[in-house]
This record gives sequence, C-alpha cells and structure tokens, in this order.
Amino acid sequence: MRDRLVFLHATEIELRTVEDQFRTYTALLRGAAGLFAANDDAVTLAEFRAYVERIEFQSLYPGFLGIGFTPTMPAAERERFAARAEALGVPGFRVRPATDNPLISPVLFAEPPNPRNQAAIGYDVMSDPVRRDMVERARDTGLPAASARIQLVQEIDANKQAGFLVAMPIYAGGPVPPDLDERRRRFLGFIFGAFRADDLFNSIVAAEAEEDAAFAIYDGLPSEATLLHRSARGSSAAAGRLTRETTLELGGRIWTVRFEQRVSPRRGSALLEVGLVCGGGLLATALLGFAAFRQRRTQDEIRRLNASLEARVEERTRALRDAADRLRQAGEDRARMEEVLRQSQKMEAVGQLTGGLAHDFNNLLAGISGSLELIEARIGQGRSKDVAKYIVAAQGASKRAAALTHRLLAFSRRQTLAPRALDTNRLVEGMLDLIQRTVGPAIDVQHVGADDLWPALVDPSQLENSLLNLCINARDAMPDGGRIVIETGNRWLDRRQAEAQDMPEGQYLSLCVTDTGSGMPPEVVARAFDPFFTTKPMGAGTGLGLSMIYGFAKQSGGQVRITSEVGVGTTVCLYLPRHRGAVDAEVPDPERRPMAHAGAGETVLVVDDEPTVRMLVTDVLSDLGYTAVEAADGAGGLRVLQSDARIDLLVTDVGLPGGMNGRQLADAARVGRPGLKVLFITGYAETALLGNGQLEPGMAVMTKPFAVDALASRIREMIVS
Repeated sequence: MRDRLVFLHATEIELRTVEDQFRTYTALLRGAAGLFAANDDAVTLAEFRAYVERIEFQSLYPGFLGIGFTPTMPAAERERFAARAEALGVPGFRVRPATDNPLISPVLFAEPPNPRNQAAIGYDVMSDPVRRDMVERARDTGLPAASARIQLVQEIDANKQAGFLVAMPIYAGGPVPPDLDERRRRFLGFIFGAFRADDLFNSIVAAEAEEDAAFAIYDGLPSEATLLHRSARGSSAAAGRLTRETTLELGGRIWTVRFEQRVSPRRGSALLEVGLVCGGGLLATALLGFAAFRQRRTQDEIRRLNASLEARVEERTRALRDAADRLRQAGEDRARMEEVLRQSQKMEAVGQLTGGLAHDFNNLLAGISGSLELIEARIGQGRSKDVAKYIVAAQGASKRAAALTHRLLAFSRRQTLAPRALDTNRLVEGMLDLIQRTVGPAIDVQHVGADDLWPALVDPSQLENSLLNLCINARDAMPDGGRIVIETGNRWLDRRQAEAQDMPEGQYLSLCVTDTGSGMPPEVVARAFDPFFTTKPMGAGTGLGLSMIYGFAKQSGGQVRITSEVGVGTTVCLYLPRHRGAVDAEVPDPERRPMAHAGAGETVLVVDDEPTVRMLVTDVLSDLGYTAVEAADGAGGLRVLQSDARIDLLVTDVGLPGGMNGRQLADAARVGRPGLKVLFITGYAETALLGNGQLEPGMAVMTKPFAVDALASRIREMIVS
C-alpha cells in the first residue's frame, strides 16, 4: 500500500509539474504577443532583445531553448520583407527554403542570441506541413497551439534531441477577433517557444519524483517515432511492478504519458519487516512502531515535496506578474508620450495655418484697400482716366483671395463640386499643350493612357487644376530639365492594399504624375500635404497646392499618395472611384453674352445678412429692370414670402442669423409657394444646404465670390426655365 501511494503521488507531481510549466510558458508567450500587438508588429530586434533580458528569461524559465517572433505575409513580399528586416535590426536576412506556398512565415527574431537560435533566423515555418498545421490552428482558434514531435532547426550539432514548438497568435488591434474570417484577415504572425524535450523535462521534473516513478512522454500514441522524452534510469534504482498510463491535452495536442515504478534502496520493500512481524511475537510492538515511523517519514516527505512544488509555482507566477506589470507600465508611459506629441503637432499645424493665412490675406487686402483709396483720391482730383488700372489691381487681388479661399475649402473638403462622368484620357490629352507651355521646352511631357479606362465621377475643372499643379511641382523639381510622365490606369484594390492606402477596397481610376527630378526625403514626404508647408524659396509658392489636391481627392471619395526617392524622382498618384455609368457628353464653354434684362413686373427677393452683398445684388437686379425686395434674415424673408407679393425667384445665403438658415427658409417658403425657384449663394457648401445629398428641382447654388454677369445669367435662366 505504501509503495502504491508513493508511486501514485510521484506520478501526480510529475503530471502537475508538466501542466503548470506549460501554463507558465504560454503566459510568457502571451505577454510577448501583447508587445507586438500593441506596436502593430513594428517592434525592432533591439526592443525585443531588451524585453527578453528584462524578464530574466534564462534564469526563470529553465528548459526553454528560445522565444521568437514570426510574421506571416504573401509569398510575393519575400524580397521586400528582407529589406524591412534589415530596418528592424536583422542584417543579412534571407527567407529559406524556397516553396510554392502562397503564404510564408520566416523566423524574424529568436532570442537569446546563441548559435542554436541564430540558426533558425529566416526559416520559413510554412514550408513544413507539421509546423504549418500548428500555425493554422493558432490563427483560427486564437489559442496557443503546440506542434507535433519535430527536429528543431536549432539542432546544429551531433547532440540532437526530439523537440516541439508552441505558437501564440498575434492579431492587428490586439484582442482576438470574434469570428473566424476576421481572425484570418487580421492575423499578423505569432510568438513561438522552442523546446528540446530532454532538456525541458530534465529541468522541470523534480529528481525526487523520478526516484519513485520513471516516465516516458509520447506525442500521440506510444511509439519510437512519437517519443519525446524518457527518464534516464539511475544505477541504484530497480524497476518495480506498478505501471500507469494517462494523457495530457496541451496546446491542441494529446500527449500520452507512461509511468513505471522505481524502487530506490532507501525505499526498499517492507516484505522482510512483515516476515519478522509474523515470525516473532516478541518484536511485534517494536516492528509496528518502526512501521509507524516509516509512514510518518513518508508523509513528511510528501508534504515537503508539495510545499516545494507550491513554492516554485508561486515564485514563477510572481515573476510573471511582475513582468506583466512592467510591460503594462511601459505601454501606459508610451501612450502618454504619444498623446503629448500629437497635441504638440496639432498646435504647430494650427499656428502654421493661421500664420500663412494672415500673411497671404494681408498682402491681398493691402492691394485691394490701397487700390480703393487711390480710386477715391483720383476721383476727387478729377483724374478719372487713372482709375481703370486701380480697378484692375483690386479685381486681381480679389480673384487671388478667392483662389486662396477655394484652395482652403478644397483642403478642408468643403468646396462646391460639379462632378461629371469623365473620360480622364480625353481630359489629359486636351491639357497636354497647356502643360507643355507651362513647364517649358526643357521638359519632355509624355502621356501613357490605359486602354478601356474606367470613367470617374469628378469635377473636371478641379481635376484639371490638380493635374496642372502636379506638373508645375514636377517642373520646379527639375531646374535643369527632365521628363514628366502622366499615366492613367485601372486599379482594383483588395482589402490589404486598401488598408495600406487608407481607402475602402474596390475599383479605382489612377492618375499618376512621375518626374525625374531631385526627389524628396521621407520627412518631407510625410509633411507634403500639410497646409502652407513648402520647400520652395520665399515667394515661390503658398504651400497650398498639394493640400488642395489632397482635399479635392478626399471630397471626391478617393485618395492621393506620394512615393519619392532622393536623386531619382517623385510619383504622385490620384485615386478616384470608378463610375459605373457612361461618360457624359462634352459641354462647350458658354460664350460671353450681354446680360439679359427682366420681363415686366418680375420680382426677386434677396435674403442675406451681409449688407454689402445685399446692396450689390439688388443694384444688379435694378440695373436689369427687376423689382428687388431685401431681407436681412430668414424671418424677414419668410414674412415677405407668406404675403401676397409677387416673387419670381428667391436668392438667399445659406448661413443666416436668427435660427433659420437659407435651406430652411426655402423649404418653409415652398409650403405656400410649391413652385418657387431658389438660388442659393454661399461661401462654401454647408452641410445644411444638401438634405439627402441632392438639391431639389428648381434649386441651384452659386459660390461666392461670383462675377456679376454670371449672377445675371443664372437669375435669367432660372426665371425663364
């Protein structure tokens, strides 16, 4: 009975030790996976090595050969990833062996940096079916997964042992996604632990337990091919008659454990004692006392073993908890620093934006106000012939101010667009002469247009402005001449490509401008779309060109991206969503016609809170023969519209004081006047203007500032239509 209890207790200690160590090691792998998930797998070798050193890997985790990181990617990215590995601190990185698999998982990091672990760097885990099964189980379940029995790549000398791997999956964003498709889509790679079976079990299983129970561990059903580890038989221990077989489920694998009793000299059989008791009644009391003493000694030994095991488990748990606390504190410190940096960058951008606006608008206002003062002085002097040039100067400054405002609205994605289904190849062909004259004869301009190019729903004038701006930037990057290539193409972006470009997946038309100029360093590319940022000399550019292009592309549902290499050149690509309809017919530019006069009794209601705008519009209407009625806010305009007065057209600003904007005024007026025609005049396309994204029939919009003849033509068109 004593031998059976000792044997069973020894087997339980060994089983509990293996299970507890596996939990401890998977917890360590989970902590390392958190490090990579928190940094979007951008951890460098130096950072990972520092992490391994901080957790005292070699002293606290005996039998653990190495811990490492393995990313997963399409096989097409093999060469590009080798360059990325160099940037992360792994020199001479090479993926091996060559396979036909669509996905690869090369070992990027393996620590600590001993010769065995270094032998695994670059090995493609997906090239081996056994290892690939482990990776796919970890990816699809979100749980740690153990491999079958393998020979590790780290076995580089003659002393080879059976081994196995344990993989802990890493997902973009951190937590394990809830469904299988999402787990596969966001899978980045895995943290792995490499184990040499003999080294592992010899270091974690107490020698005292092996004195009473030898064991053999198999990966699956017992055989020599599945044997992971077998206890070494000591010279002083003899085989007993007791055996036990059980299984362990670890990391998705079923291990079979066979135990055999060992009888050490200090725990010899009690048969001699039993014989002595039976043979001599005189020694019965002494023998019973001796047996009780042996029993107490065995119990004390069991208690000591239990206490020792619990102390080791508690010590390992405490060390892991301390490491997790340090990692969490480091993450919190980094988050605070990033927030401070973002706030600083935000304030710097606001200061740069307001400073640039003040500089440019002060220059323009100086031209306008100075011209008006000189006009007043010349009229007072009776020199009316000199007034014309000052009028031209004031109008020119006003147009430049309007252009600056439009660029700001484009950057903020609030400009008024007039999109049409467009053939971009035809637009580019029509601009080639203008572009060539603009960039000069020293630069060769080429157009490479894709056949069967998809249409795009886009504002043609804004696209032309964007293309011309890009070509001017390319010209400025080639002061000694060069080549500009304007290329169009059809692009289908899958989910991974779209996420890399910060765009929805789908079909896009691409318009790319490539130059052979000086190129830009990465820090300049990172700030290229910032408002008022420019590398040109003072007075050579406002720094709003690329900002305007970026805002226009985003407002059109697309994106713009820059790739550049110093000394080689720059490529800027506009991506616009594919339009499924047919291309619109070309609309000829309207000829300038004399302003049409009003019909008899035609009346226009003008609602605007700006007195100057109200005065200008009513003066134009009066010159053309219309009866003009004014209102300064929505409530005043509504009172006129609810009267019996004849109103042929409502001209209203969108932003009005008093709690009623222009769109609300128009909707309220149409309750009593269903056919009322409405012309909105606005500084930008406010959200309040468009209800469901479209204007209703009989409504139109003009953007301030506008030409007087354009206003007169639009009013006449709306009244007679």
